[in-house]
Formats: sequence, C-alpha cells, structure tokens
Amino acid sequence: MSEQKSLGLHWFRRDLRIAGNQALQWNWKKHNGCVLGIFCFDSIFLSRSDFSHHRFALFLKTLAALQNDLRATGGDLLVVDALPEEALPRVIQALRANYDVQTITWNRDYEPFARSRDQKCEALLQDLNLEIKTFRDHLILEPHEIYKTQPGDFYQVYSPFARKWFDHYHSDDIQKRLSAQKAGLQFLEKASAEPLFCLQWKDLQNVNLPYVDQLQTFVQKNNQSVTIPIPESGSREAFAQLQAFKEKMAVYKTQRDIPSQKGTSRLSVFLKNGSLTTSQIITYLGLHQKNEKTEDGPTRYLKELIWREFYYHILYHRPEVEKKAFLTKYENLNWENNQTWFQRWCEGTTGFPIVDAGMRELNTTGWMHNRVRMIVASFLCKDLLIDWRWGENYFMKMLLDGDMAPNNGGWQWAASTGCDPQPYFRIFNPWLQSAKFDPQAEYIKRYIPELRDCSPAEIHNEAGRESCAYPRPMVDHKIQKIKALALYKS
Repeated sequence: MSEQKSLGLHWFRRDLRIAGNQALQWNWKKHNGCVLGIFCFDSIFLSRSDFSHHRFALFLKTLAALQNDLRATGGDLLVVDALPEEALPRVIQALRANYDVQTITWNRDYEPFARSRDQKCEALLQDLNLEIKTFRDHLILEPHEIYKTQPGDFYQVYSPFARKWFDHYHSDDIQKRLSAQKAGLQFLEKASAEPLFCLQWKDLQNVNLPYVDQLQTFVQKNNQSVTIPIPESGSREAFAQLQAFKEKMAVYKTQRDIPSQKGTSRLSVFLKNGSLTTSQIITYLGLHQKNEKTEDGPTRYLKELIWREFYYHILYHRPEVEKKAFLTKYENLNWENNQTWFQRWCEGTTGFPIVDAGMRELNTTGWMHNRVRMIVASFLCKDLLIDWRWGENYFMKMLLDGDMAPNNGGWQWAASTGCDPQPYFRIFNPWLQSAKFDPQAEYIKRYIPELRDCSPAEIHNEAGRESCAYPRPMVDHKIQKIKALALYKS
C-alpha cells in the first residue's frame, strides 16, 4: 500500500487573505504548500436580526477575491453551505480516505458567537485526533494580554488601556510580529501572482467530498436583495487603498472630522473581513515608533486603531454588552421609543440637515463618515430619546463595515451607557456640529438636494430654510436636551 500524501486544512473565517496570514503560513510550511482552504457559511449567523444583504454582498465579493488569489497561486478555497461543526469533520473524514490529514489551522475570533462556535468545533476535531493550531490575527494584542494587575482584571477606560497597549507595543515581541508582516506586504506589491501552493480541491484523487462549492449560488441569491453599489474588495484592493491613505496621512489629524473631505482611511470595510489587518496597516504606514505623547496625524490614526482594539477587549470580557448596557445603572432607562420618529431618523427626514445627510449617505452608499456617525447616534438617543439598541441594529443592517465590537462600543459611547462613554450631560447640538464640521454645507448639499439652493447660514440655522422644500425640525433640540438630562438623572 502506497504512503498517503500529507496535506493541511485551513479554515478561513474573518482572515480573507493570503498575505500575512500567519495561520495559513504555518500550515503551508508544515505541508510544503499542500494546504486546502475551506469556508463554512453558518446559517445561525445568517439569520441574525442585524443581517445585512449589502454587507453580505461585500463579504461574498471578498471571498471570491480570495478564491481567485488562491487559485492563481496554485491553491484553492471550498465554500460550503453547512455549519462548521458539521462540515469540518465530514470533509476531514472524506479526505482521509486517500490523504493523511492531521492538521487544521484558523485565526482566533473574539465575538461571543464565534468563541462559542470555536469551542464546539475544537472539541469535535480533537476527537478526530487532529492537531489544531490557532493564531492571533486581527488584533495586535489579544484580550488576555492586557490587564491591570492580574489576568481578567481588564481596563474599562480607554486612556490607561492605551498607555498599557503602548507599553506592550514597544516590546521586542510585538515589534517582531509587526516585522513579520513585511513579506506579506511585498507579496501584495507584486503585480502578478507566483506559485505558492501545490494542491486544489479538483485535484484530489479517490475522495468523495460531501459538498460542492456554493459561492456563486450565494452570490446570485443575495444579489437579488442588493440596492446599493458594492465596492471592489479583497486584499489587493485593500492594499491599494492603504497606499492611497499613506499619501494623505499627514493631514489626517486636521481633516478626519470634516465629512466633505476624504480625510479618513476608509479601511474599516477591509478590517471587518480580514482582507487587511491592523498589523499590516501599522507596518506599511511605519507607525512602529509612535507613542501616546505624539500629536501628529499618524499617531492620531494609530490611536483610532487602538480604540478598535479596546472595544474588542470590552466585548471579550463583557460579552453581555452585545445586548445590554455596559453601565448597568443605565440598562433600564425609560426610553420613549417613538416608532414614527425612529422611521424618520432612518429615512433622513428629521429636518436636521447634518443628521439627514448622514442617514442618506448610509442608505445610499453603505457608509457614513465617523464624525457624522457620532452626531446621528447622539441625536437618536438624546434628542429623540430612542434606545441606542435600535440605532445599533440599524447601523449593522446598513453599514458595509458593520463590525460588532466597534459598532456596539461607538453606540454605547454616544448613549453614555458604555465603558468610558461621553458623559450623559454632554449632548451634541446638531446645529453647532454641522456649522463646525461642515461650514460650507458641502457634505449636507451632497446628500440633500432640496438644500442645494440654500446658503450655509440658512442650513445651519434652526429658523432658516423658509424657501427650501425640506422638512422643519421634528423636535426642538433645547427642549429635548432638558428631557434627556431628566431621563438619565432618573
């Protein structure tokens, strides 16, 4: 009997790239390039209340880009329509009919659902005498690595968390991890793909696979519900946008809050799916030596990446924040939850131009500028007195970059219910916010054509716009502010 050929299996999840994928690389080295990729669609996840056809379309596009990249380099990706706890054991047992499969790799995830799923899968795969290797990927520092005095004693305020993060960041261990990304970035810089892998699913011999690839089936079915343009995706597109951002990073600090300018990185859609990671961004932008005391554009951007990590750590240590207030004293606020008001907020017809422009941008593009996200969130919670969970859910349904930890953290920050939140008595005035951050009303006019003939002074004035076919403000900000303060004090 001939010796069985050895191969490895890599389970892709939110690490949809070849470049700098440490788990895939480890498996590749162990099996001399004979590694097969698999992705399992989870019906439970696809039935969530905040499921988004638009974000799913982007995810599918990213999967297709990954599949193409793998095939162009001699590898492959099998996309199956089955729960991973069902699909992985069946596929491994089928492969073992003619191949020596002893290893599976994946990159770790930190969301409550993912952690539960991974524990279940790990137990099942260990029963198959499989070597399981998991790796850090989309965080620089994992939740167990940063604590106050002992493991589990986690930071609940951003500033001390960031100081401790920077302490670790400058260590030799972290700097080595970042340097390890240089090879992956060089791979992305090359115009053409080179052979890396030595096996594709179609090349398997004497294997009766229980699944066929379902990627295009999902694409065709989901596209029927897509109503906005879905941008290009994948690791090469992510790298192109990273290169573009490097050119304007110096002005990031001054332009990041101006929604009419392209002053932000727009990389969050790639971070969500793992076609790009924080470590790659930091390495390519040369942020290695930055520290928390620097006040330039690059450091300001690095601190925003740390906010993202902070919210992941909070979600890991307090998974209940997915559905509940981090500050338990605010869990049962007596929200008014006016359904009609909420609908007008969703549609962008509140009569508050900066709020409506933001919501229309979201509804037509799947994106909203970060400063405007804060404004519309504050408006929903503290002007309309509507539960932050309603807004968080709507954002997840509409945002192409909808990502549980930063989305939840941002909403709870705005609602003053979260960790290190904006104090409840600090309430954004939407009129002042629009005048400060969109003084010429360029952003507002871009998304509200009814206001294109109005002057900035009219647009930023609650009493203005008499000549414009645009709704009057649905509430009085001053009155609602008083109500909001009473709500939180009670």
